[in-house]
Amino acid sequence: MAFTPEDSGNDARTIYAKPFSKSTTEEHVRELFGVYGSIRRVKLRREAATNSFRGSVYIEFADAAAAHAAVSSPPQQPHAAASGSGTPSRFHVMMKADYERKRANATSSAGRDGGLGGGRDGGGSGSAHKRPRHRSDGPTLSSQRIPPPPPPPPLPPPPLSGEQHAPASLPAAEPHQQAYQQQQQQQQGQHWRQVAEEREAAARALEESLRKEREDNQRLYQRLEEAQQRAQEAAAREAAANQKVLARDVEIGSLKGEIAMLRTQGAAALERQSVAHKARVTDLEASLQRLKDALLEKERGEREQRKAAGRGAVAAENGSRRSGAGPGNEGGGGGDGFLDDL
Repeated sequence: MAFTPEDSGNDARTIYAKPFSKSTTEEHVRELFGVYGSIRRVKLRREAATNSFRGSVYIEFADAAAAHAAVSSPPQQPHAAASGSGTPSRFHVMMKADYERKRANATSSAGRDGGLGGGRDGGGSGSAHKRPRHRSDGPTLSSQRIPPPPPPPPLPPPPLSGEQHAPASLPAAEPHQQAYQQQQQQQQGQHWRQVAEEREAAARALEESLRKEREDNQRLYQRLEEAQQRAQEAAAREAAANQKVLARDVEIGSLKGEIAMLRTQGAAALERQSVAHKARVTDLEASLQRLKDALLEKERGEREQRKAAGRGAVAAENGSRRSGAGPGNEGGGGGDGFLDDL
């Protein structure tokens, strides 16, 4: 995880450590310094232009006490322990705030020295030829304060006697003084050019990181908006499905009510039809009985009529026989009277 300008509030828990080899990894740093406490973040300091490892790291602990413990008792360098040298070589560890303050003081001190040298030399502080930059596994030139140049050699002592050639020794020291001043100015110019290049590289790296962070934030916002839109669509689909289910439930309820009503109406209609059929059957049975009675009465009347007609025919025949037989047929008349009785 990279350190950002907002991490200045964590300087009380952050240390600066060096030197490390080019093959150093974040896991290796955590293994070395994890004995002091829990580590939150580790940053391998790299060049912005070439992305090459500078040989120094920033380590942020979860607790300030762990950071101070690492500063007070730095771990031993692995390659020094493996070499078996008599004096163990330890990492150079300091608080990040102290390192930044020391670096700022070195920069301001070099700026004052450069201004004085430029004034003596007439203004120019840069050299004609730029020395190629060289990066090693150790700390860079900008991470340490440039040591002051050695003092100029002492002037030759004055002659013991009043010889004529004694004043010639004074002009002999002037070229050496001028060479020393030029060398100092060249060192200061190189230092400031290197500082400016590093500052520009750091600014470009910061701008690039900010740009990438903005792009990442934009992508995250876009994904968030897409997720919110999908959630809204899902909620709308769920609401539509719930409405459909509710409408179907209402329709099913209405159908059940209609079925119950039809069943009730059908049962009532069947009951009414059953009652009407029973009444009709009763009426038909009464009518049939009346017809039967009428037929019996008619048959009885017809039999009475036939009997009456038979009796009249017998009586008429008997009368005719009586009138034709005369007195001599009384016996026979007696027999007809017997027949009439029958």
